[in-house]
Amino acid sequence: MTTTGSDVQEGRPVEIYRAANEMEAQVIKSFLESSGIPVMLQHEAISSVIGFSTGPLAEVAVFVPEPLADKAIELLESDEEPDEDDEEEDYEDDEEEDYEDDEDE
Repeated sequence: MTTTGSDVQEGRPVEIYRAANEMEAQVIKSFLESSGIPVMLQHEAISSVIGFSTGPLAEVAVFVPEPLADKAIELLESDEEPDEDDEEEDYEDDEEEDYEDDEDE
């Protein structure tokens, strides 16, 4: 197994998520680290050599220090379920900006 991202932090590492592949794991790692949570990824070394992108050998375990596990899980769960109203507002804002740009020309 290969491990990456080992910042020293109090508490034992606990697995909070199992990503389908390295790309998903890196996105999750970046997201959590931007919130101040150190992350360690662990995957089968063979997946890097052969380049598996699906299946059990491509899975990557995401670990965080035990004291921060609840916060990390909460962040991931809040990010997984986008609010439909927010999406509609973003779309409407984009339409207004496009309309204003057209008027300026």
